[in-house]
Amino acid sequence: MPTAYTPEKVIPVYATLTGVGIALTISRLWVRTRYIRVSLAADDAAAVAATFFVTGAVGLQITNAILGTAGDDVKLAETQRRARIALQANWINPLLEAWAFGLIKLSLSFFYRRIFGVWPTFRKINNAVIILLAGYSIAFSFGQLFLCGTNFYLIWVDLDQHTARERCAERGHFQFFFALFSVLTDIPVVGLPLLFVAKLQMSTRRKWASAVVFFLGFASTGASIARLIYVSVALKYGWFSFNFKPAPGEPAVPSPIFETLNPTLLATIEMGLGLWSANLPALSPLMRNVHPLRRVGQLYERFTSLWTSTSITDKRLLSREESKDEGAKQNFSH
Repeated sequence: MPTAYTPEKVIPVYATLTGVGIALTISRLWVRTRYIRVSLAADDAAAVAATFFVTGAVGLQITNAILGTAGDDVKLAETQRRARIALQANWINPLLEAWAFGLIKLSLSFFYRRIFGVWPTFRKINNAVIILLAGYSIAFSFGQLFLCGTNFYLIWVDLDQHTARERCAERGHFQFFFALFSVLTDIPVVGLPLLFVAKLQMSTRRKWASAVVFFLGFASTGASIARLIYVSVALKYGWFSFNFKPAPGEPAVPSPIFETLNPTLLATIEMGLGLWSANLPALSPLMRNVHPLRRVGQLYERFTSLWTSTSITDKRLLSREESKDEGAKQNFSH
């Protein structure tokens, strides 16, 4: 099926989202260890681990975009090489995504725990969320790993999808619940701090900074919801099933969803924006001394003081020259 998401279009998006995420993670570590000089905590470790999983998942998708099928559905009519690369990518990538999503949300949860942990109610709910996220990552990563039991060759090298259909679990249902729980775990991670942030005494600047972080979180959740919609429609038509074949008389593209959405791209956007939102709160100490209006004011003061001092110096030199001229005139008159 022709796709609008060609490698030329998706690779720059993948690279930008991941590159900025890596830069923010490195900046986070520098701020913690060099700028404010404090020990790294659980949220930092989770952010670093998430960066590795996100980078691995995106790197795999770039490989799939160049050598495989760019995240499109695998058709065995294509060359065996491209089909095999796509099958391998579609097996490994959800495994990496399960840990990437979980670690990103764990990093935010651990960070919020340091801020809002003074309230017992938040601490109890936050503990439950952390346990839920850990279970989410473990369950779905192992579920994806053993999708065909220990018959790894059915996904890794074997293009005989008839055998995979008989021996493997239903891939469509697994993808549906994976996308569903991704949305459900977003709700407490993004929404829980909103219930307590109003209790904090924050400056306007910090409130705006918090708003940016929450906006990225909501945008990431939006991508997750869009992916869930795609998977739900694909499950209806059986597109994720092994050895999928359209029903007689069914059009090649039975729903416009398949033309407008790409689950791989949506998952990458979700991971990228999630990694940004996980790192930005830790950079707040760096932003305390970076206030645009204050910087402009300081530059203006320096400019005006320089202008004033220059004007005073010019006036003094001018008065000296005038004094010399007056003295010369008096000497000439005598």
